[in-house]
This record gives sequence, structure tokens and C-alpha cells, in this order.
Amino acid sequence: MFKERSKRIRPHLDDKVLASWNGLMLGALARAAIVLNDDTYRAAAEKNAAFLQSKLWDAKTKTLYHRWRDGQRDSVQLLEAYAFLLSGMLELYQATLEPKHLDFAIALADGLLAKFYDKENGGFWQSATGASDLILRMKEDYDGAEPSGNSVAILALLKLSAITERKDFKEAAEKSLRLFSDRLQKSPHAVPYMLMALDFSLEEPRRAVLAGDPKSVATRELLRAAHAVFQPNKVILGTDGAVESFAKTLKPKDGKPTAYICTGHRLPAADARDGEGEGITQI
Repeated sequence: MFKERSKRIRPHLDDKVLASWNGLMLGALARAAIVLNDDTYRAAAEKNAAFLQSKLWDAKTKTLYHRWRDGQRDSVQLLEAYAFLLSGMLELYQATLEPKHLDFAIALADGLLAKFYDKENGGFWQSATGASDLILRMKEDYDGAEPSGNSVAILALLKLSAITERKDFKEAAEKSLRLFSDRLQKSPHAVPYMLMALDFSLEEPRRAVLAGDPKSVATRELLRAAHAVFQPNKVILGTDGAVESFAKTLKPKDGKPTAYICTGHRLPAADARDGEGEGITQI
């Protein structure tokens, strides 16, 4: 049977590279790398991010294009591309604490707000301002096989605001949640990802600030311990780069990499095994 089937003309190979789908994969790889302590996943995530940034991102105009194939990119800009890649870059930053990843996430967020955010009513249009080939613009909110661009954008902006102290990110996310409040109340089963964003917004998120060289073994152990605890409403950040002002003041304790838990009034931890109310494992 296989021999006979091999005589048929094979379908074309779908080998396009999409920023949106790769953003989802990037986040999964970065998360798997730190949780499973597997550097092969981290290397794949870093390579993926570098490829997308070099092939589909225009730094001068803060424009992210959606498709790349055979050395060429399209001219389409979609909310899902910006939102999904922003979410993926946040996961990569929190798994590595590399300031350059945070810088790229901020640039994506700025582009997202400029091109898709409805300042008057809240929410994010699916297409960019000025798209001439569309008869109307939509605000998709359904979280199906893929989460909606609005849901991912809202949660990513809330997390980025908690890391950077940028109020405009938080204000846009909260205004968008208010826009979809009726949907959240009447059909919560249709927007599960947005429910996570709503839950994140209801109280101040917990912050684990790691002071020390991100590449050192001790810091990596603290970082893995921070990620090992299931606490979805937390963010993890370093002390360098575009992080919040308070985080920049925190220093390693006694010359050792130190994790500061900035919500819950706990003491800093210098060992990933510290516990019983004081350590990183109590996030």
C-alpha cells in the first residue's frame, strides 16, 4: 500500500515561519528549560528568539512582521504576533534574567500599544491601524485551540508592568479587562486565558528578585527554585536592565547570589534550599 501511495503527488510542504506560533513555542521552551533544568531547551529558545528578532523585527519602527519564508517576510502585522511573542520573551527573560530579552519585550509592548490598542474603549484590535485591505477591525476574545490575542496581551502587559514599573502597561491591561467584563461574567468558559489575566490583576503580584550573576551556578539554582514553586501570580526578575527601581537597589548578601521575596515580608535567601518561612521555596 505504501508503495502505491508513493506514486501519488505529495502535497506541498508548509514551511512558513509565523511570529505568533513561534512566540507560543518560545514561551514553552523557555519555561521547560528552567523547570526541567535542561539547557538544550534554553539554547533552542535563545536561537528561536534571535531568529525572529533578526528576520521579522524592525527595531527602528518597532514593527513585527508575521511571516517569513525563503528569505522574505510579508507586510502583515497581527495582534497575535506581537502578543504571543511578547509573552514568549517574558518567559525567556524570567528563565535567564538577560536584560536584552527584557528590552525586546518592552519594545514589543510599545509597538503593540501603538498599533493595536484602543485608547478610547480599551481592548486590542486584531489588525493594525491603517490596514487598507480590511473592511472592519475586530477585537477577538475567544480562547480556543489558541488563546486570543487580547487575553495574551493583557496578561503579558500586567506581568511586564510588575517587572518594569511601567504604569501605562498596567493601565492598558486593566482598561481592556473592563471592556471584556461582560464576557468574563457571562461566558467565562470561553475565555479561560483571560480569566488568568483577571486573577493576576486582582492583587499585587509576588516578586522574586535575584541579585547576583545570572550565569553563576548559585544564581541558577535560586532561579530554578523560584520557578519550581507553582505560583502563577508571580514574576521573577534580576537587578540589571529595565527592571523596577526598587529591584536595582538590591545587592547580593555577603557576596553570595541572593533571592529577595518582595511580597510576604520574608527575609532574603542565599540558598535554594532555604525554607520554613524565609526562603525562595516559600514563594
